[in-house]
Amino acid sequence: MKFDPDRLLLTADTQLTPHEPARGWRLALPIIAAAVLALPGIYWDTAKSIAAIWGSSQTFTHGYLIVPITLILVWMKRREVAALAPRPDLLGYPVLAVAGLTWLAAEAAQVQVLAQYALVAMVPGAVLALAGRRVAWTLAFPLAFLLLAVPFGEAFLPRLMEWTAEFTVGALRASGIPVYREGTFFAIPSGQWSVVEACSGLRYLIASFTVGALYAYLTYRRWWKRALFLVLSIAVPIVANFVRAYMIVMIGHASSMKLAVGVDHFVYGWLFFGVVIALLFGIGSFWRDAPAPLSNG
Repeated sequence: MKFDPDRLLLTADTQLTPHEPARGWRLALPIIAAAVLALPGIYWDTAKSIAAIWGSSQTFTHGYLIVPITLILVWMKRREVAALAPRPDLLGYPVLAVAGLTWLAAEAAQVQVLAQYALVAMVPGAVLALAGRRVAWTLAFPLAFLLLAVPFGEAFLPRLMEWTAEFTVGALRASGIPVYREGTFFAIPSGQWSVVEACSGLRYLIASFTVGALYAYLTYRRWWKRALFLVLSIAVPIVANFVRAYMIVMIGHASSMKLAVGVDHFVYGWLFFGVVIALLFGIGSFWRDAPAPLSNG
């Protein structure tokens, strides 16, 4: 009897006909979807607190896009996932237990961000418990990307503001402009300036890291390239914000405080940031990996 490899699908522990994964998903998919959708309902106050921050802070408005992007990433993996037979995995239950206990501790200590991360971490835990580790590993990046929905980063504001003020003042002095500084406030002969929260660069940093993570995942296949680009997506916006702050002060100084002091202050900042990120992604494209071969499934 002639062996036809196209009629069999080899898994870790057995051989399955091509129809068996499809039959398994007909039962597993509704259960997984119901479990994932039930989590925000069970932990409604925590889920609502995440959405409330998206709506109240311009720094975290990107959160509205995380779930749709995650769904698109899962859809892109549909052929690979469909070829795997879903199998409940006991490893997922300790993950769910740890996430649940973390949520309880965070609620008791009133640490909102930790409770939010615990809630989101329950999603990959549910997928692992109900579909198995092979499915969870195949969807590892989409499930990890979902963590970016949690509003996080405001703890870095004071440090980023301090660094921005230090660089700007140092660059102004190096340019021959006398500066009097007190904290994040400084004065030059043409006027007074201050590094406020909007000037910290946190928005640029979060936007760059979010888009950079997506870009690295879609562009590279080697882990070290992805890791390197993620490092650059953090370092570049921080340095770019330093340069942006210095340039805005110089524009204001050269124009006798007529330019870069109002709405155009932020317009110049976002335009500059957009150019820098475009250059970063453009340079990164030179080292892109060849796309993964498409399966026949």
